[in-house]
Amino acid sequence: MISLIPNGLSGLPMRIRVERLQQIYRKFALSYGAGDIDAQVFADCLLRADLRGHNTQGIGLAPYLEELFASGVTRFGQDFEVVKESPATALVDGHAGVGQIISTRAMSMAIQKAKALGIGLVTVRNSGDCGMASNYAIQAMEQGLIGISMSTGPSLVAPWGGRDARFCTNPLALAVPAGRKDPIVLDMATSACSMGAVVLAARDGVLLAGKSVVDREGVYTDDPSRVILNNMHRESRMSGALLPAGPKGFGMVLLVELLAGLLSGERSWENETVATSEARPAHYSQTFIAISIEHFHEPSAFLSAAERMVETLLGSRPAEGFAKVRLPGTGAVDKEDDYRKNGVIVREEEWEMLLAMASRLGFEVPAD
Repeated sequence: MISLIPNGLSGLPMRIRVERLQQIYRKFALSYGAGDIDAQVFADCLLRADLRGHNTQGIGLAPYLEELFASGVTRFGQDFEVVKESPATALVDGHAGVGQIISTRAMSMAIQKAKALGIGLVTVRNSGDCGMASNYAIQAMEQGLIGISMSTGPSLVAPWGGRDARFCTNPLALAVPAGRKDPIVLDMATSACSMGAVVLAARDGVLLAGKSVVDREGVYTDDPSRVILNNMHRESRMSGALLPAGPKGFGMVLLVELLAGLLSGERSWENETVATSEARPAHYSQTFIAISIEHFHEPSAFLSAAERMVETLLGSRPAEGFAKVRLPGTGAVDKEDDYRKNGVIVREEEWEMLLAMASRLGFEVPAD
């Protein structure tokens, strides 16, 4: 297994120029056989995660993906097989292809169907880790549509009331245009915490917000170190499992499992290899939905109503302990503007992991 543990480094923040990160991601993909177009798509997906503050789906994800690429578990250039199709729907087999590539193509298909019929739904089986789910919801939103994306995969999360991992963190994303206001972009793990957040908490020696994990004895706890066995690995082996955000959160986990797992034909809840292996299998599955606003309303009327809704919500009086009301995704816009001007904030040890990866693969890192 490729060593990911650098010595003598801290989690201190540093800034890296956007173009520099993007070129590293692109060269990384090319090193594993990606064509020029796929390499750019891959780089854009990881970079957007960094720009929106989801570093665990960008720079933090790259070393884990290298393990999958090096072992051949996930590969560039795989077939995008349409197994079954109707005018509004499709079932795709990704043949263990790279999740960012398969997912971008699947959402493109959903978008075309939505433009023709009002709605498009494409579900994918046998895919790879697609990274930040909102990449694909935003892909639809940028074309004036409502985008929904969700993903499931290897078992990390126990059912509420249980202790054994049966589900992935099952991320769910929604992107809705809001006219002159920042778009509403929801991007969340349906577990109480994402895997990346739990690993970082264990690395930094801090407790989680609430009892978000269950240890091997079946005790619900806020101490990530009782579950995470390798806090320098993005997809650490675990002695226990993550938890849903209570019974309602478990309902959301199930929603994604049914629509992205069961509907695609995957059976991710039957896989119990995760607790003892950091090399996750390729059996991720996703569902992508695009909705054409103009098939329901005049787009300008919808966008105007969305603007007023945002204004009304943001104008709500804040409760004690809160400075203001915030909507999903609004802070990411300001963050992206800052990062594009001043560089992306990353952790020192994750930057050093990326440099070590470049050295192993033999490509030059662009100068700062």
